[in-house]
Formats: sequence, C-alpha cells, structure tokens
Amino acid sequence: MDNQAIEQDGTWDATLSAPLLPLTGASLVTVRLPAGLAQGVVSGRYFLARCGAQTAEERAQNWQIYLRRPLFIASQRQSKREDQPADTDETWALLLPASPDPGYRWLAGQSIGATVNLLGPLGQGFTLAPHTRHLLLLATAARAATLLALIDPILDKGGHVTLVLYTEKTEDNPLLPLLPIPVEVRLATNEQQWQKHLTETMQWADQLCAAIPAAMFPMLADLIKRKRFRLETGFAQVLVEADLICGVGASLACVIPLASGGYTRACVHGPVFDLVH
Repeated sequence: MDNQAIEQDGTWDATLSAPLLPLTGASLVTVRLPAGLAQGVVSGRYFLARCGAQTAEERAQNWQIYLRRPLFIASQRQSKREDQPADTDETWALLLPASPDPGYRWLAGQSIGATVNLLGPLGQGFTLAPHTRHLLLLATAARAATLLALIDPILDKGGHVTLVLYTEKTEDNPLLPLLPIPVEVRLATNEQQWQKHLTETMQWADQLCAAIPAAMFPMLADLIKRKRFRLETGFAQVLVEADLICGVGASLACVIPLASGGYTRACVHGPVFDLVH
C-alpha cells in the first residue's frame, strides 16, 4: 500500500479517472486509490467523500459543504497503467446517487484528474458463505450497483448468480452491460412480477443478498418463510438505508431499530444486516 497517498488525518486522496457512467437513479464515479484497501468483499461497504474542496488547504478553510457524503462501493479492481507497477494502484467504482444534494452535485461536476478526499472503506458489508454456489441478488434499479462486487467471487468458483431487478426500464437498462454474461437477469416492473420471480428463484438459492427499500423487508421475510418454511440466520442479508455521516457511530445519526426490538448504529455494525435481526 502506498503510504504517500494517505493524509495525516487518515483519509485518502483519490483521483477521478473516468467520466461518470449514468445508471438508473444514480451514476458510477471511477477513482484510483492505492492497492490493498479492499481487505475482502467490498459490496455493501462505503467511503465518505469530502465535498466542496480538493486540496488540504481548501479542506481546512472551505466548509460550505461540511458533512461528508457516503458513496457505496460498486466494484474494485487492479488498475492497468503503463507508468507504474500493477500492484500499486486500484480502480474503484463508487455509486453516486442522482440527487439535488449540493455535495453530490459538486462530485458530479468534477472532471477527470480531480482529487476527491475519501474516508474508508467503512462499515460491515455483505459476506459470502464458503458453501454458497447459488447466489440470489435482489435490487431496485438505483441500488443494484452496490451488489456488483458479489458476482465474480461466485462465478470464479463455478457458481450461479441470478439478479432479480425491480425497475421501470426494461429496455436499454444501463446496468445490464456491466454484468458478466453468465449472470441470469430477471426484470420486474410491478409487484406481481417481483413476487413471481422471487418465488421461482428463492427455493434453490444458497444465499440471498438484497439492496431494496426497508419497506420491502417484511414482504421478503414473509415470502422466505412461506417458500423455505423458515428464515434462517445467514441466508438473507439486506443493505439498510441510514444517515451515514461520521463512519464511527459518534453522531448517532445512523441509529436504526432492529427486529429484536433494540437499536444499533448502522455505520459501524452495518449497513448490511442479516434479515433475521
């Protein structure tokens, strides 16, 4: 890992390396970072981006956009650059929501070569069990890219991946070209189609990972119980929406209720949780 890229406050200065890639309800922003940050599966984890300032001097003085914005990780791979060894640099694709928020608008307006100060990777993401060979992914269009990094580990060991995508756009969907050819894709444009696809795919799945609104969690849990007779710990994981501000739980803005009746801090104990909890 290139220690020269890390700032005194433990943050990273990432370099924008490609134009924004528009998706449905979001875009992918591509940055270069030192190798070695991933430390395992990155899906469901996030960076906190400092917006409105690029240099250390600007970050110390320019606070009109003072809160960091969360950017969920879509993918991470080794960079291929002729001017440096292959193991010193990595390319990360981060999910930038389509939002009028001033921080996200600032990020969307940056050019290739610009610097974005990042804190992370943070949070507890999705985990893949060693026995998983049949992976079922569930997502709405704006959240689907957060699951991309789960695909290759399953395909690399000869497994099977199905993505059930709830989307209004069934033709020319910009996410589909990003998927490896072996991935089975099922598109749903209404709740009836959604439940039909889940019913047909859920019984054979070894594991389920979902990036869907919290309002859909009860329906998902109920369907699992009806089709698989019980909801077991370790079978279904969900990415929970929360206000991710500090990354360490100090602000308590990310506190969410648990199914057990308690509360937890999503930024450190999540934002991915077992559906059982």
